Amino acid sequence: MTQVNVRQLQHHLGRYLDAVEAGEVLEVRRRRRVIARVVPCSPEKPSGAWPDLVERLNRLYPEGAIAESASEQLYGDRAGIDSSPSY
Repeated sequence: MTQVNVRQLQHHLGRYLDAVEAGEVLEVRRRRRVIARVVPCSPEKPSGAWPDLVERLNRLYPEGAIAESASEQLYGDRAGIDSSPSY
């Protein structure tokens, strides 16, 4: 683990980032007190296969898609309501 103060980090940031990229853990100190640790990122895992969403929808709704969306239902409900304020 490499220890570095804030001023050194500011002046030689590229060098320290190269060390972190190579696997080194960097401990950043301010007035001899540790304020941060910079650690290398773990390699990203490839994402798994997405489930077949169309197949799931067909199993959930075998008779087909819902006829009217929630937005359409709300618009229809609101059309019958007078939107003018009543005092």
